[in-house]
Amino acid sequence: MRSLPSLGMLKVWLAISCWAVSLPLLLMPSPAPAAAMNFAGLLFVVFLGVAFLRLSKQSYIIVAALFVIGGLVLPDWPDWEQIKQTGSFVLIFACLMPTLTLVRATAMTMPSVSRTQERLAALPPKYSASGLQLASQILGGVMNIGTFALVSAALPAKASEERRKLAAEAALRGMNAAVLWSPFFIAFAVAGIYLPAGFAPGAISLGVLLAILFFIISSAIAAPSGARFAIWQSLQPLAPVASRLFFAVFCVILLSFATGLTALYAIIATMPLLCGLQMVRRRETAKTIMANFMALQKNSGDDLVIISLSMLIASLASQTDYMITILTGVFGSAPDIQIMLFALPVIVWLGSVLGVHPVISSAPLLAFFSVGVSVYDAMFLAQAHMLGWCTGTMTSYASLSVVTVSQQFRLRAGQLSFGVNFLASGALAIGGGIVLGLLNRLLAGFFI
Repeated sequence: MRSLPSLGMLKVWLAISCWAVSLPLLLMPSPAPAAAMNFAGLLFVVFLGVAFLRLSKQSYIIVAALFVIGGLVLPDWPDWEQIKQTGSFVLIFACLMPTLTLVRATAMTMPSVSRTQERLAALPPKYSASGLQLASQILGGVMNIGTFALVSAALPAKASEERRKLAAEAALRGMNAAVLWSPFFIAFAVAGIYLPAGFAPGAISLGVLLAILFFIISSAIAAPSGARFAIWQSLQPLAPVASRLFFAVFCVILLSFATGLTALYAIIATMPLLCGLQMVRRRETAKTIMANFMALQKNSGDDLVIISLSMLIASLASQTDYMITILTGVFGSAPDIQIMLFALPVIVWLGSVLGVHPVISSAPLLAFFSVGVSVYDAMFLAQAHMLGWCTGTMTSYASLSVVTVSQQFRLRAGQLSFGVNFLASGALAIGGGIVLGLLNRLLAGFFI
């Protein structure tokens, strides 16, 4: 038992070392030396190995399922050279995940976040569903799954199971809907790997539109009679954090335009600087932020292991003749953009219902559909991909979102996977795909 804490600290320092080595290599204007990239990759593999030893039980089940899926979709298991070549792009996650952890650690010390949490706790029960959904979306835009801990803490300690379930479902709808517009999610990073530069502003704008429509419709259905359109009451708790979130997103987009970096690279370059600026501005919080970061990093790693393995399988699958033959047989060699925009989110959602992680289904589809697309179509395709990811992680019992919420709100994962969110996520995948297709056709004359 004494070895576990030391193993945890080893994982922390390996993550920090890999972050420090990989970040300058990824941000270099010219291709990094092969030897340096190989060293960073080896360091990352060692980190993943240590993190694997400390996975939660639920994550071991997900990893086991991924190996089974890998065996089904890959004709042959890859050798080391194939893994090294295919997995080199996964190194970006070695920088992204610690960056998001630092953002979360910083947000935990901000008075504006605490005030939002207090206002949520003070919301009358009839407004709680809409308020928690909207708050989870705004906070989730930056804090990702860390949002669930803050939102669950806003509930009364003796809340009934029914109220906890209502709050948990609202938090899942809100946080995962943030995937539609926030560049601070892995889904956005995956889109950046396959799609041409310049898709980000349009994809984010489309995501904001879909997120607003989804909030209005889903909160109206889920809320009790008399509180279905309590938008103002739902917005009030968010006032303290809204400006901080918009400022962070604005800085990322500004750096992306100024330097030509993709949104993902702009995130890993910008957010540590903003967190450092916060520590300089409020020096008394610096030690707390670093303590929070170390604690969070020590207890994290599951998501990085799962996403890295998923991306490796997805990338290998997308390169096999077997997968390409299947997709070509179903969609043809040059599928219409309307078909792509509908099929991508619906297929990813259906796969997630069966326990297939979104990256396993979405990445090969995105790789197949993205060949030769224009920047205009790419922003719609990126949003279709994020729509599938959003709906899949909202309801899949294999997603970290559902696993985390079930723990934080003391509920069974099955209650969350096959409750009201099952219908909400399915309707969003289907309806969102139709809306994207209509908008793509309607706006084509203005952009092409």
